[in-house]
Amino acid sequence: MSFMFTYPIILRKKDLKKISKYPCSEDIKDAYIKYLTNYSFEEFVRYCEDNDGKNLDDLIFKFADLQLEKFEPNSLVWVSHVMINFMIYFNVNLDYNHYYDAYASVLQLAVLSCSMKMAIEKISFAEVPFPDHCEKCFEKFFAECPDFEYDLKKNCILAYKSFNTPFEFTGDEFYLKVKNHFDNIK
Repeated sequence: MSFMFTYPIILRKKDLKKISKYPCSEDIKDAYIKYLTNYSFEEFVRYCEDNDGKNLDDLIFKFADLQLEKFEPNSLVWVSHVMINFMIYFNVNLDYNHYYDAYASVLQLAVLSCSMKMAIEKISFAEVPFPDHCEKCFEKFFAECPDFEYDLKKNCILAYKSFNTPFEFTGDEFYLKVKNHFDNIK
């Protein structure tokens, strides 16, 4: 779904130089460069400074969530940023060894990606391919956690229900799409 968003945005040398000279902790700079390049560096620094003493992973999640308030709910831009946030959640959770949360983030991203592809391209759920960016996340996830145990059907249904939205496909249909994808890559 690259037509909807790019994550992460690749910073220019000029941006990296500016960040390197900015008077804040290296941890904040590193977290921004690794996870939050789609958002304002200066805003992230201020947010971290205003919430000093909190865990950096919590600050990253809360900052990403706050960015959604800038957009009209349910607009294409807002949904694109929700999708970016799921990518952020995935990467942060994986890096901080919160494996179930990383796995759940990819499933939620897949639900939303399928729905958006249907809406934008005016195609049926059966015609929607498994999202490329989700496939890459799962590859990264299972490379790091090859023995991760999960209940795919239950987890797919939970990811589907987490939106509390009547999509034009069911949780069971979503599960079958994910299962089919997993079966094909084994």
